[in-house]
Amino acid sequence: MSETRRLLDRAREGDRQALDDLYRRHRGRLLAFVAARMPPGLDGFVAPEDLVQEAHLESTRRIDSFEHRGPASFYRWLVAIARNKIREASRRRAAKKRAHRALDAEPPAVQTSPSGRVVRGERSGRIARALAELPEAQAEAVRLRYLEGLTIAETAERLGRSDAAVKALVARGLRDLAERLAGEAQGPRDLPAASRHK
Repeated sequence: MSETRRLLDRAREGDRQALDDLYRRHRGRLLAFVAARMPPGLDGFVAPEDLVQEAHLESTRRIDSFEHRGPASFYRWLVAIARNKIREASRRRAAKKRAHRALDAEPPAVQTSPSGRVVRGERSGRIARALAELPEAQAEAVRLRYLEGLTIAETAERLGRSDAAVKALVARGLRDLAERLAGEAQGPRDLPAASRHK
C-alpha cells in the first residue's frame, strides 16, 4: 500500500495529523498550479495561497467522498477542487466590479440637467431597493463600507464582528446586489422577440 493511501485511510478515520501530512505532500504542486491558472488580474483580488487554502478546507469537508483510483488520484482530485475555487473567485471579482460601478456615487459632470437628476434619482432608487432586499447583516455591511466609507476595521467595530466576518458579508452583499441590479436592468428584454411585437 502506498504512503498516500495509508495517509488517506488514517485521515478518513479522523487522524488530523495524517490529513495535514497528506496536504503538505501536495501543497507545493497545487500552489504552482493555481498560480499558473489564475486569469490575469485575479491575483490582485485574491492570493493564490488563499485559493489553495480554500481548496484545502473544501477537500477536508469532502474527504469521505474521495475515491482512490491510483497514486495520483488524490492530487487530481485536489486540482479539480482548485479549478472550481479559481472559477468561484473569478465570479466574485466580476460581481464586485459590477457592484462597485453601481455604488459609485459620483455623478458624471454632464448630468447637471433636470433629466440628469431624474436619471440619478432612478439609479439611487434601484440601489436602495436592491439593498433593502439583501439580508440585514449584508445590507448593513455594504452601507457602512461603501455608502458611509468606513474601513473594514471600522465596519467590524460598528457591527461587533471580526474583520474576516465583515469581509465575507461585504463580498456576499456586493455579489447579491450586483445580481439584483443586473436582473432589474434586464426587465422586459428577457421576453422573446416575437412576444415584444404583439
